[in-house]
Amino acid sequence: MPSKKITREKIIESFLFTAFDKGTGGTSLSDIASALHIKKASLYNHFASREDIITTVLEYSRSYLTKVQFIPADLKTITQKYTPEAVLKGITVRYFKMHEREPLYQIYTFLQSEKYFTYTAQEILNSQKEKLIAGTIQVLQHLAAAKKIRPQKSFGPAAVWFINGLLQMLDSYLTERKETIRQNPESGAGSLFALPTDDRTITQVHILIERYLQLLE
Repeated sequence: MPSKKITREKIIESFLFTAFDKGTGGTSLSDIASALHIKKASLYNHFASREDIITTVLEYSRSYLTKVQFIPADLKTITQKYTPEAVLKGITVRYFKMHEREPLYQIYTFLQSEKYFTYTAQEILNSQKEKLIAGTIQVLQHLAAAKKIRPQKSFGPAAVWFINGLLQMLDSYLTERKETIRQNPESGAGSLFALPTDDRTITQVHILIERYLQLLE
């Protein structure tokens, strides 16, 4: 019987999914190999060490996040057609829901746990935050151009305030969802968001947006 073909990407995915359950620090080479149903020694055909895997997973995460877009391509049309509240709610809920897809949720969990130990993880998260701020500024500029909100000399401070609040709520939202898995272990991480949805955090996001827009009136 031919041996099972294992690629670097499969090992990366195995690491992310195993770390989701055990945490980065608690994930060993044996855990990764076991999840792939291969011998631990086979991992050395692709990576020199566990540290080498983590370094590669960090770069994989960076590359993956560059493809995640906070702002939809048809932003101009959306900001002209809908109210500021509808625009911001639609964009932010869409962004939250993106994080319910694999492997983005596992990547997010990995980076959040690793940021205290690896500068690269913090750098990736900071870069993502800057992208969100820039996207928010773009949204506000389009809304101002459409005469939906009051123009400002700079939307930068307002965008920073909004994204800081949004990221705190995203972290809370995904932490609650992970706890759902722990309470329903039979579902497994792969079925994370097939479980009942708790939209309390989404409601809080809507309240944040409503208060935010009051400041821009």
